[in-house]
Amino acid sequence: MNEGQDDLLPMHSQFHLSEDPEKYPEPAIFSETRTVVFPAMVPAERVQQALTQWIAEIRDWAKGKRYLVGHLKIFVGGQENLWLSSTGRSINLKPSSGWSHWLTDKINLNVTAIIFGPSQEVLTEEAQLRLQAGFKRIESEAGGAEGSIK
Repeated sequence: MNEGQDDLLPMHSQFHLSEDPEKYPEPAIFSETRTVVFPAMVPAERVQQALTQWIAEIRDWAKGKRYLVGHLKIFVGGQENLWLSSTGRSINLKPSSGWSHWLTDKINLNVTAIIFGPSQEVLTEEAQLRLQAGFKRIESEAGGAEGSIK
């Protein structure tokens, strides 16, 4: 009974992924929850700078590869909280009221990146590499030994 049903569809509706696999892909999703422990007390501003830079780097990497950013989102939890997000343009920040005065040696981090174009493995590798580099910068600025990310 389904025979000939494809004949009713316009020709252009049948191109799907086979003609251009990077143009209309399924999204790659990177999503992690981590506890980050620093070797010394770190100002929240330093954490914010590193995470803002992570979003900018992932966004710029995606654009450079001609991928489409669906959503980049970070939530930092602890005694104070910070929410960052972007859909590929500006980066939105929403800190809790005491964020700018907060010093911490531990944060709970929730990170999500949804990007159309790369494979799951490529996005995961890129996201983790850049996150790790951001936290190493924080640790080196704090003058402490390398912290741990769990």
